[in-house]
Amino acid sequence: MKAIQHLSIFATTLLATIAVQAAPLDTTAASKQVDALLAKGWQKHKIQPNAPVDDATFLRRAYLTVVGRIPTLEEATAFHACQMPDKRAKLVDKLLASEGYVQNFFNYWADVLRAQSQGVAGSTTSQNYLNYIRTALRENKPWDQMARELVSSEGTCFDTGAIGYYMRDRGMPLDNLSNTTRIFLGTRMECAQCHDHPFDKWTQKQFYEMAAFTHNMSSTNYRSQTAEEVQKMIRQDKSLDNDSRDLMRQAITEAVRPLRDTQVVQNKGQLRLPHDYKYKDAKPKDVVPAAVMFGKPVELKKESNPIDEFGRWLTSSENPRFTTIIANRLWKRVFGAGLYEPVDEMMDSSVASNPELMRFLEKQMAEMKYDMKSYLRMLLNTQAFARASTKEVAPGTPYYFQGPVFHRMSAEQVWDSLVTLVSPDPEQSNWSLREREHRDLENRQRLARLLDKTEPALLYEAAKEVSAAMREQNKEFDQLRKELDEARAKEDKVKAREIQRRLGESQRILREQVSKCFYAAAKKSGNQAIQQELAAVSGDGPMEMAMMNLMQDSRVDPKDAPLSPQILATVKADETVLGMKDEKSIKSFENYQRTLHQTWSRAAELPSPAPRGHFLREFGQSDREIIENANDEASVPQALTMMNGSLLSQLTSAWSTLSINLRKAKTNEEKIDTLFLSLYSRKPNAKEKAHMLQTVESYATSKTLWEDITVAALSTQRFIFVE
Repeated sequence: MKAIQHLSIFATTLLATIAVQAAPLDTTAASKQVDALLAKGWQKHKIQPNAPVDDATFLRRAYLTVVGRIPTLEEATAFHACQMPDKRAKLVDKLLASEGYVQNFFNYWADVLRAQSQGVAGSTTSQNYLNYIRTALRENKPWDQMARELVSSEGTCFDTGAIGYYMRDRGMPLDNLSNTTRIFLGTRMECAQCHDHPFDKWTQKQFYEMAAFTHNMSSTNYRSQTAEEVQKMIRQDKSLDNDSRDLMRQAITEAVRPLRDTQVVQNKGQLRLPHDYKYKDAKPKDVVPAAVMFGKPVELKKESNPIDEFGRWLTSSENPRFTTIIANRLWKRVFGAGLYEPVDEMMDSSVASNPELMRFLEKQMAEMKYDMKSYLRMLLNTQAFARASTKEVAPGTPYYFQGPVFHRMSAEQVWDSLVTLVSPDPEQSNWSLREREHRDLENRQRLARLLDKTEPALLYEAAKEVSAAMREQNKEFDQLRKELDEARAKEDKVKAREIQRRLGESQRILREQVSKCFYAAAKKSGNQAIQQELAAVSGDGPMEMAMMNLMQDSRVDPKDAPLSPQILATVKADETVLGMKDEKSIKSFENYQRTLHQTWSRAAELPSPAPRGHFLREFGQSDREIIENANDEASVPQALTMMNGSLLSQLTSAWSTLSINLRKAKTNEEKIDTLFLSLYSRKPNAKEKAHMLQTVESYATSKTLWEDITVAALSTQRFIFVE
């Protein structure tokens, strides 16, 4: 009866997930051809493929590969109970259609694209850039379209988050070009930025010819036409002295401060070779015309938009490397190594370990119109993916993919798997963070509209009023800075901290003054749209708070987080398991579940990257400063974290999902089955169960028996590696 129930759960969940998706492309024939070409390679090199894996290994591998976490106890139990002959293929479809796929591959592309929540891109554009990546994955945007949008988008971040690609390298257009060729063409050209490449064919002149396409893409602050008109009025007002003029300019700058780093524009200019250019094919400071490095030449006409032409060339199916690189990147995501290695350092001398297979994969990617899910489906349904992993591949030697490569979980996979053991819904969003980001973006977009719609004369008067306040504030700032220098010279840390506090308070007061003055200007406007914007942001509060709300960060109370019907049902059931009857305990437990997302959200739902000192960073998460900068090496601090970390005490607490599931199990044998299914996606074999039962009986009097066993089980290679 239980098997039928679990089968029903699996089938219902599967159908519900796939129903909202477009019918997946049938890749059965293509999967068989991949296997045939691999077999041809094995025969050529006289090697045998690895043995097929059992359902438990396939289940855990598929979850970690596609959604980046281990399956929940319910998911593992349902899959094992399912008797459908094609349940593996159906599982692949279910996982590719899930939000877990979005979260897992967001981690990958955020790493490749170096997308950060904070940094040179500014928080507003960064948020929209990260949202752009998530949305593109959720909508299954074709890779060629996504790449084209990234390299050719301009405007504000409110128009498209894709401008974050150029904002990420603000002020460094040559570095951006180096990153572009590496990400999309798998070609390392950074050496040619300063001199001819010492190990490849690229010259410094070729690098500059490529950079000429993108060099004019400029990241800047929001360009409000009204604010620029006011700046013009300030310049032309001859009644102002220089000091007043400067202060009024600062006032306008302060008004648009929340909108800094939010726009990318394409300037008109010419790129020149550096002053110390030393080769004979050109002279120093020569103007460099745009030219592509390979493939079909791009002819720029007078009416051509260089960045659009560059985007079309880059993503063309005729580009000899664009298709190869994305096909190889995704192959590595599934099998643990690329047919070309490294995946982003391709040269004319590079040879794929199976050239015929590589050509077939390129052809499939193009025919699938760069549909990444269809391509992944083709790979995940191969017999090769369902074979035992190869434990070790000698560095520098070709690998012929007798099976996937045995590897350690990434930092994100380890963390997300722990989240699965704590949270009743591992796919839930980080409500507090997402809500705060949403409100911040909404407020800043409203501020941009207000600045654009308010009459220039009104903003001019507001700037004049602010400048008067700034004149007085500057005197106070100068005095405080002088006192701060004196305190630091005397090494008086207490006094220095107090002065810094006073400086911060003065700056806060100034920002409030700016908000009030520009609010007053907006309120005087006869533009009805402006009054509607102010009313919308002020809500039930006083209107004079409206502009201030727009210019400050939003605050969110985590206890306001809604619980989905699925989580609420689980929580109610768990309250019974935990024996909660009094209202105070129930409310406390439900508040715990509402705030759980703050700490135990998946890696993709946390800041990108996580703060220093976080579990993710300790386990090697990339700092997103350079492309694919993650580290999967083990370390002593990691071992200590797994044994003694404060987060593990939460994992083994009475309210974690794993602890509640262990409590539901009535006998020690059932508890052992629950633990193995939760961590390893399978039940223990006879030898393992006998050993575990002996351990349980030996320490039966320990009050922390199952907590200790859980920590020990989490510290094993079986948990931390992907077989």
